[in-house]
Amino acid sequence: MRTNCSHVVVENFFEPGILYLLMKKPSYGYEIQKALRSDCICEMNIGNLYRCLSRMQKHGYIARESAKSEIGPQRYSYTITTEGKAYLATWIKSLKKQKKVISLLVTNYQKIVCKK
Repeated sequence: MRTNCSHVVVENFFEPGILYLLMKKPSYGYEIQKALRSDCICEMNIGNLYRCLSRMQKHGYIARESAKSEIGPQRYSYTITTEGKAYLATWIKSLKKQKKVISLLVTNYQKIVCKK
């Protein structure tokens, strides 16, 4: 049983966050990590981020394009695909349903707590 629920998130929640960010603009891995932190309030280890990007690329949700770097190793820019946009729309629909369920639980909890 968990004793600290503050870091519990919806499983694979990073996927819609990444797809949302890539809808805004194509980005590099470290840019995505930084934007997840600022736009989605999510912390994601860079290794996990690249594994997630690889998995989404394998499923056709994003595309990866290499770009030369003047400073260091070759970089890769990621863009969302048509399939990725459809997948994100499905995620958003599901998240809206989950939001209703979570909101109802919180509201009902507050009613009980406020009575005491």
